[in-house]
Amino acid sequence: MKQISKVGSLCPECLSSIEGIKYVEDGKVYIKKECAEHGSFTTLISKDVNHYLKMEECFDVDRARVKAPLTDVNKGCPYDCGICPSHKQDTCLAVVEVTDRCDLGCKYCFADSTADASNDPDMDTIRGMFEAVMSCSNDPTCVQISGGEPTLRNDLPEIIKMAKEVGISHVELNTNGRRIARDQDYFDRIKAAGIDAIYLGFDGVSDDVYMQRTGKKLFDIKAEVINKCEKAGIGVVLVPLVAKNYNLHEVGKIIKFASQKVPTVRGVHFQPVFYSGRSPDEMEGRTTILELLEEIEEQTGGQLKVENFTPSLMPTAHCGATCLTLVDNDKFVPLTNVSMGAMSSKSDVANKTKKSIMGRWKGSTPELQPLSKPSCGDLLSKTSLVNASKNDVSSSCCEKPNNVISLQTIPMESSCCRSGGGWADFIEMSMNKYLTISTMAFQDVWSYEKERVENCCIHVVTKDGKLIPFCNYNLTNCNGDFLYRNKNEAIGIGE
Repeated sequence: MKQISKVGSLCPECLSSIEGIKYVEDGKVYIKKECAEHGSFTTLISKDVNHYLKMEECFDVDRARVKAPLTDVNKGCPYDCGICPSHKQDTCLAVVEVTDRCDLGCKYCFADSTADASNDPDMDTIRGMFEAVMSCSNDPTCVQISGGEPTLRNDLPEIIKMAKEVGISHVELNTNGRRIARDQDYFDRIKAAGIDAIYLGFDGVSDDVYMQRTGKKLFDIKAEVINKCEKAGIGVVLVPLVAKNYNLHEVGKIIKFASQKVPTVRGVHFQPVFYSGRSPDEMEGRTTILELLEEIEEQTGGQLKVENFTPSLMPTAHCGATCLTLVDNDKFVPLTNVSMGAMSSKSDVANKTKKSIMGRWKGSTPELQPLSKPSCGDLLSKTSLVNASKNDVSSSCCEKPNNVISLQTIPMESSCCRSGGGWADFIEMSMNKYLTISTMAFQDVWSYEKERVENCCIHVVTKDGKLIPFCNYNLTNCNGDFLYRNKNEAIGIGE
């Protein structure tokens, strides 16, 4: 056993703050921690130490602090969230839950839903939640309206409109799509209110998967939502929740389906299951990022390789991974490689993530300012690609300097140069035929690391206007008791 580092963590039983170590054994990375009262706990966090350390090596970023912390430091992390002055990262995406209600009873779920409408926040409360985001976060501001299932609210279009009036730059809707598919008038009102993107739950391309999780056939409903968004010019992100004993065998088919729906489908964002809310107790369902990436490589026939996924613009190197790929004649042409470093030049991470969300997931072309030192991740916004080409639109893209975009791995028969096209042709293809494939490894109480939470930029907004890191908000102990959700303050004992 070789120790990598010490980690601050929590006891899975009592949620008390405890210390642990991150170590390597038989080429795998584990966290081991011990509670004086409840004993020791060991969790696998990566099956390949070489890949784990490589992701760390290429992740080199600066961070922007929150504009105005909303709580004081009293008990120490993670018991002072709100956000406290010790938090090290600005908000890149604020999640505003407008209802606890849901019209599905999913076997796996990040949230703990109810059927009681009386707990829904009223419009004044929701306005206060939006205003909290504006007061705490630097521009631009990105909000995801979530739940529960937010489309159960008849006034959702008014909520979207209010977010825009308050000054939120980008508003996306997290939904299972059932009401959008069946209610055209409701969808038209959502569009008119100014929705920027649909974040669509999409666990597979067969009804067998949906039957296992929900007991309902939902694939045709998902397809109808995408068709409606195509006609309306609204971008869609497919969001599969992934578990080994559920749908890991379908990740390649999901990506293939998404590629056939480009440019309406802007990306696929895989979310490996973590153990919270209504998720089952069986730990064998846990899927690490590397395991997911290996499945993607195998199921795409090697067109998308593990090495094409670099650390995302996220809190730490191990929170997520992203691949940017072109879709050309039913083939994937990946633009990213881990050897190129993180998905950003060394600069403000949260701000770039906001721009990334706005640029990649909206249906219309965003007007973003090009970065002074562009990198592969920066340039995949449409406007930045155009601006990067202005000085040399006639040259071959394969001769373009590597600090603009890396094309070394593109086979000539798949590149824009194969028919004599130039950099401008490549840009045109990039505008209309690119797909973002990403994954995020949310933490549960077994894999919990304080460092990741202290740098988290995805924050859930509470009804009283606090902003709490997503992994803290949805964290439970092994008995299902939440650290923060549905509570005025954190449970557990700070040290």
